[in-house]
Amino acid sequence: MNKLEHLKPQPLFNYFEQICQIPRPSKKEEKIRKFLLDFAKEHKLTAKTDKAGNVLIYKPAHPGRENRPVVILQTHMDMVCEKNSNKIFDFDNDPIEPIIADGWV
Repeated sequence: MNKLEHLKPQPLFNYFEQICQIPRPSKKEEKIRKFLLDFAKEHKLTAKTDKAGNVLIYKPAHPGRENRPVVILQTHMDMVCEKNSNKIFDFDNDPIEPIIADGWV
């Protein structure tokens, strides 16, 4: 790990690299769900999982900004599992290796 440690914003790429280490094909989101719930607990954020397995994490407003508009971020926990036919890759167990090419991750 730490292949992306020189990129900015560093906290974002740190979390991105951690998430890349977690296999998460569709219908097998247990590991990423645990990562998200652990993240919430570590940062003292309220979190819950609904009947479908979705994770909801609540971050309160900074003091003095409680009356500002609310922001909601939504994403998929799973990933589309595709690979080139000449590659050997186990989507249930292998981490994703980030690649940096021409300034892009």
